[in-house]
Amino acid sequence: GHVYAADLAKSRLFEVSPGSDRPRILPVGEGTIDVALSADGRTAYTANQAAGSVSVVDLASGEVTREIKTGAGTLAVATDLCTGRVYAANKDAGTTTVLDPRTGTIVADLATGANTDHVTVAHGVAYVVDKAAAGPDTLDSIHRIDPIR
Repeated sequence: GHVYAADLAKSRLFEVSPGSDRPRILPVGEGTIDVALSADGRTAYTANQAAGSVSVVDLASGEVTREIKTGAGTLAVATDLCTGRVYAANKDAGTTTVLDPRTGTIVADLATGANTDHVTVAHGVAYVVDKAAAGPDTLDSIHRIDPIR
């Protein structure tokens, strides 16, 4: 398989292939800071901090097929491998956006704290970290997002 890495400074995605001494470089959204893959590995989703969006990238062609506005300061992106939905953590907006990447539509936009900046999905449940220190005893908070039907 391939390994992917986001390049925030130059708004691009690196694809590293086994046996290759040069990465493939794909231009993506403005301020690309994180990347997640679809279950079949054919599509990449990038969190674009400066643009406040998620780019949908066809990895075969290397083209951005869609850019979906999610909210200010999109810092992290994760894929639900069960449903194909994509979760984007928007730090400046204080939200997590749930996307249907096939239609390019926003399924939900949920308030998840003033410094929402990490998201991961396990067994169909998303977990979002809010580093605002607004929880009990001024600790960071974790929000659980159950599957949205």
